[in-house]
Amino acid sequence: MRNLAYICAGFCAFFFFTSFALAATDPAADAMQKRYAAVQRMRADFIQTLTHKESGNVEKRTGVLFFAKPLKVRWETKTPIPELLLITPEAVWNAFPDEDMAYKYPPNISESESIVRVLTGQSALDKDFIVENKGMEKGLSRLALYPKNPTQSMTEAELVVDAKSGLIHSARVIDFYNNTNDIVFTQQDLAAKLPDSTFVFTPAKGMKVEDRTKGGPVAKPLMR
Repeated sequence: MRNLAYICAGFCAFFFFTSFALAATDPAADAMQKRYAAVQRMRADFIQTLTHKESGNVEKRTGVLFFAKPLKVRWETKTPIPELLLITPEAVWNAFPDEDMAYKYPPNISESESIVRVLTGQSALDKDFIVENKGMEKGLSRLALYPKNPTQSMTEAELVVDAKSGLIHSARVIDFYNNTNDIVFTQQDLAAKLPDSTFVFTPAKGMKVEDRTKGGPVAKPLMR
């Protein structure tokens, strides 16, 4: 069975910490909170680097992330191999166009949802994490996040934030096996006008679909 790699999607890395304060006295956290608080729909291009600790293998990817409140995510890898992760309140899709294969999961995927909520600013960081400001370099602040309830896919994370603009520059997620998932955001549009079809997936003609929403235990995918 397919697992959505420890990221977004999933990665997914972290993104929009909108209406939740890291610490009222932290300038970088405050700037980030104010910048993302009003975001309803957004688009961000990314470069992702997945590093496997034991083997030393490094995989680099490029793609685009779309987000809409309250919690719709489209995490689309463009290179080196196309892949789609779509998360909606109705279902989760993981599609592999080159293989003509798609997997459909129920929406209650706790591991992926936990990461996605951090990525999209829906996680109450002051309640879910211990946050430590690691200092500033060249105008960028490093914020270390330590989950109060670690999961296999996320035991530690770090955000690099522009202290003035509040924009998130990059993110790192470390899993239980000390593998790292690094994401650098190359472009961000926090006022993107996205059609509703952005968050709809229709399998292409001839694509095989494995529906794991019906009957029996369902293995939960992890966000890439």
